[in-house]
Amino acid sequence: MNTEVVREHCGVVLSRSLHNGYNMIRSLQYRGREACGAFAYGESITAVKWIGPVRTFDLVDLYRIFRGKKIYWWGFHVRYATRGRKSEILKDAHPHVIGGKVTDNGNHIIIEDCDMAIIHNGQVETSGFSQSIDSAKLQTGCDSEALLHYYRAKGARELLKTAPGAYVLVIADRLTQSVLVMKDRHSIRPGIIGVKDGEYCVASENVAFLENGA
Repeated sequence: MNTEVVREHCGVVLSRSLHNGYNMIRSLQYRGREACGAFAYGESITAVKWIGPVRTFDLVDLYRIFRGKKIYWWGFHVRYATRGRKSEILKDAHPHVIGGKVTDNGNHIIIEDCDMAIIHNGQVETSGFSQSIDSAKLQTGCDSEALLHYYRAKGARELLKTAPGAYVLVIADRLTQSVLVMKDRHSIRPGIIGVKDGEYCVASENVAFLENGA
């Protein structure tokens, strides 16, 4: 397999702090420039996504969106579209969510009080488990959204056992009060655990850590 192709499609970061997560995903910008997004997991789950590079939104913008929320984990994504619709870049951007109240601000979307959110790096063949989910509930053609609905229906162990493909994914789940990181069972996709400021973090590759003191 051509590992360069595997490595360059989309990027994910999970961090304890907004500042560290933002800087780390900027280090992975070359993995996807079409759209970016983030989720904040705490007493609730809030997601935001926007068209273009990470710098379209700076830290001040993001602090303003998430102001007043108690947050434990931050998930970030840069997207290179391998699935979905070129005409619906913003709608198909990550995070994908279940539940929540959507506010469409034109150049960005905010989704508050989500039940679940997913960010995902890789490709999955959804035909292997599509019969287990209600396709009427899917809003996009993205494999990430299908993965999230399958996780909700069957759980993490069945997803890992059943979903064929190469991926690293992060799921924030308000129902189980947890954030889950998963890598395909053959470990084809790169995915790295690091430590920054005494706290664990995750990224698609270690350049995000090396450039930011993790």
